[in-house]
Amino acid sequence: MPMTRSEIRAAIQSLFAVFDEEADAPTRERDLRLALDRLALASHFGEVEFDPNAPSPDDVPSTPYEELSERLGQRFPGLGYYSMALDSTDLTPATPGVGDAIDDLVDIARDLEEVLLRWEVSEVDALWHFRLFFESHWGQHLRALQLHLHERAFGSTS
Repeated sequence: MPMTRSEIRAAIQSLFAVFDEEADAPTRERDLRLALDRLALASHFGEVEFDPNAPSPDDVPSTPYEELSERLGQRFPGLGYYSMALDSTDLTPATPGVGDAIDDLVDIARDLEEVLLRWEVSEVDALWHFRLFFESHWGQHLRALQLHLHERAFGSTS
């Protein structure tokens, strides 16, 4: 069943709600997994045609990286570095890469913060950027972080 535009916006807002919730670390991490799953689902339904006439904000402020990184590090104290494949399509043996769960969260949050600010001006512009940012940036962070959180919650599959 497709998600409506308002459900997509709600999925984005659910991530920020997890950041602000008063809960213990395991509950917050469980809620983060759910919010990321909602965003992954929403990414399938956010396609709109680019509209050059859609109003777009001239300047979209964002929370400074360091400030958000410190805040999320405090909210998710168990998250940090993790092992990951640098290129899952390359089957030659290679040294695994290193991911950073807090960096993933910050990058996802900053892109989606911009989408929400754009939404205040134009839903079409916001949805177009939601999809663009997913395909070019936050989607990779989302999927790597989802796998890491799954392994933390349920153990490694190997």
